[in-house]
Amino acid sequence: MKLVVDFIFVLGIFLNVIALIGLLRLKQKQLPQQILIVFWCVILNTIVYFYADLHELTTLRFITNFFQDGARFLTPPLIFLYIKSIFSRKPNLLKKGFIHFVPFIIYFVFYTVPSSFDFPYSTFIDGHYRAVIKDVYGIVYFSISLKLFYRLSRSMKQNYSTIKEKDFLWIEKFIICFLLVRIVAFVPTTSEILFGYNVSWDAYLTISFLIVAMGYLLYYGITQSEIFLPDFMIQDHVAGNIEVESKNAYLKAEEKDVLLQQFDRCLNEEKLYLLPDLNLKMLAERMAVSERKLSAFFSEVLNSSFYDSINSFRVDEAKTMLKSSAVESHSITGIGLSCGFSSKSSFYRIFKSKTGMSPSVYRKSALKESHRK
Repeated sequence: MKLVVDFIFVLGIFLNVIALIGLLRLKQKQLPQQILIVFWCVILNTIVYFYADLHELTTLRFITNFFQDGARFLTPPLIFLYIKSIFSRKPNLLKKGFIHFVPFIIYFVFYTVPSSFDFPYSTFIDGHYRAVIKDVYGIVYFSISLKLFYRLSRSMKQNYSTIKEKDFLWIEKFIICFLLVRIVAFVPTTSEILFGYNVSWDAYLTISFLIVAMGYLLYYGITQSEIFLPDFMIQDHVAGNIEVESKNAYLKAEEKDVLLQQFDRCLNEEKLYLLPDLNLKMLAERMAVSERKLSAFFSEVLNSSFYDSINSFRVDEAKTMLKSSAVESHSITGIGLSCGFSSKSSFYRIFKSKTGMSPSVYRKSALKESHRK
């Protein structure tokens, strides 16, 4: 049994290192990824602690205990701020969110450090009750984080036409997995209190479940998103950061003129907006500029976001087609998809927000007007 647990722990350390390498290798680390680096470091420290405990490595266990002991007060706020940082452009998010780490700091100062040096008053709360408090704290925090994610993701879907469900799946799975880990830890601890028995394997069970969840998240995060952060969110953060910095104008006047000409060629002549998967990176490559400059171009020259600008072109194209008697036999959904929209719902939503009427109403009105002429 010890060999099985040992293998799981070594696998967990390996997976964690892979996740950290993937994040650390990124040239531009946005705040969400920086928070994830800290998060995975805390998880790695926890796994190493239990590995040291399993093999009775006293020194290593003593060192890693400083952050392992209060990890359940530390990881929930990190995930909460990770969610907020994905959807927020506020540069002082961490400073304002410092209050979320107060419980961990209090626990670290008044329990972790004293208990590590065997101070007598450090055991005034039974270990089982401390564990229950930590688990309830985590369950509440993760539940709040999940609720926040659903609220913010609904808002994002209302503003961006090319976002697909898979863009949000990893984040949703990420929160749910760690919520389940905390529930798995809560159940045996509560049972021990209620039924008066004590076992030593419950912590190993929780860590094993954590490693399985981590392996699943690592695989899904690397294969389905841009290192745990969907591509459109990275672009949005780049644009947001430039918007903050551009008070002093990031682009020079001559650069703006050149970019405007290139943008006009790509959109009005080549009609790249007809590509449903068009993103900032693709357009930057076609215009032979950096994503940073292109983001600044949208902010400083067009006073708009990338997706809002592209959707405007798509709506104009759809309006032209809807007014044409040549495509009168085409379905409205087919027209929307041919104009670059990724789905019927996004086409109807964006079109109505731009014109004040649905595509079907617009088509009837336009065709009626053309027949009169």
